[in-house]
Amino acid sequence: VTLSAASGQTVTVDYATADGTATAPGDYTAIGTTTLTFNPGETTKPVTVVVQGDALDEANETYTVDLTNPVNATISDGSGLGTINDDDPEPTVQFTSGSQNGAENIGSMTITAELSAVSGRDVTVPFTLSGSATEGAAADYTITPSPVTITAGNLNTTITITVNDDTDDEGDETVIVTMGAPTNATPGTTTVHTATITDNDP
Repeated sequence: VTLSAASGQTVTVDYATADGTATAPGDYTAIGTTTLTFNPGETTKPVTVVVQGDALDEANETYTVDLTNPVNATISDGSGLGTINDDDPEPTVQFTSGSQNGAENIGSMTITAELSAVSGRDVTVPFTLSGSATEGAAADYTITPSPVTITAGNLNTTITITVNDDTDDEGDETVIVTMGAPTNATPGTTTVHTATITDNDP
C-alpha cells in the first residue's frame, strides 16, 4: 500500500481480503479488517497474504485486498489484485486396462479412464474407434459418445460398450478404443483398449 507522497501526519487505512476465484481458507488465509499505519514520512507498507499450497493442477486464481476508512488521506485505488499462480503439473490419464473379452450376451463392457492424481480442472478425454465390430444401434455395439469428461475433484470416468446380442454365427469381433489428446492432462501409458466380443451362436 503506497502513499502518493510523504505526509507530515500519521495516516491510517483499513484493509481486508476478499475472495475472487480464489477462496479462503482453502486457497489462502483470509485477513479481516485490519488497520495499516503510516508514520510521518513513511510512504509504503506491505500487506502479506499467506497462500495455501496444494497438489491440485488448477487454473490461476485471484483474490483482492480492499482499502477502506482512510484517515489523513484519500483512496485513489482501493482494490489490489493478487494472483495465485498454479505450480502443479498436469496429471496423466490412461485406461486402467488394455483389453477385455465378453460374450455377445454380456450386455455391456466398461472401459475406465483414470487420472494419476485428482485435478482441480475438468479433464476431457476424446477417443476414436476401430476394429472389426461395427458400431451402431442395428449393428454389433453402441458406445458412450466421445469425448468423456473426468470432472474436477474426481479420479476417473467410464466408457460403456453396449453389446448387441444377435443370432448370427460369426467370428469374434473387436472394438478398439484409442485415446486422443486429452484436455488438462497428458496421456499415460495405456491409451489403447481392445474389447473383444466373442460369438456365442451355434
